[in-house]
Amino acid sequence: MRYNVAGLLKEEVGASRRYAIEPEEPIHRGRIELIRVPRGILVRCDAEVLIEAQCSRCLVPFAYPQELVFEEIYRQQVDLVDGRRIEPIEGEDEDQFLIGLENEIDISEAVRQYTEMAAAMQPLCRPDCPGLCPECGMDLSIESCQCERTPIDPRWAKLFALQLRNHG
Repeated sequence: MRYNVAGLLKEEVGASRRYAIEPEEPIHRGRIELIRVPRGILVRCDAEVLIEAQCSRCLVPFAYPQELVFEEIYRQQVDLVDGRRIEPIEGEDEDQFLIGLENEIDISEAVRQYTEMAAAMQPLCRPDCPGLCPECGMDLSIESCQCERTPIDPRWAKLFALQLRNHG
């Protein structure tokens, strides 16, 4: 996910390039637009990623597609004309992405960060996943168990325990 931008950096502000993104984990497909801006390159990315996850109910590993759209400015570090280092402007974001010293943009870290943000907090292998039995741990999507899982009103719990002790 590297793009050489030496030619684009030599052009005037507003010049752009468009590329199809080659499939590379986690990207399944997508496109990228690189636009020359005063202090670097604006990257516009629209991609479909496959997110590896574990179902929050049944713990089965699975992958699901997620669309990823982001824009990031990659700051230029070296002036192409005289080769001198370009210092950041005071107040500029310290965590800003940088164009490499070889005039390459590597979008893999941006893709990783945006994929993490797009990932579901409690992913489900399917919307109606029944999960695991809280008593015996059986995967209820494969087989049902005979455990008693009806909720007991806490006000009647002691009486229920007494009934179980007397009637087994």
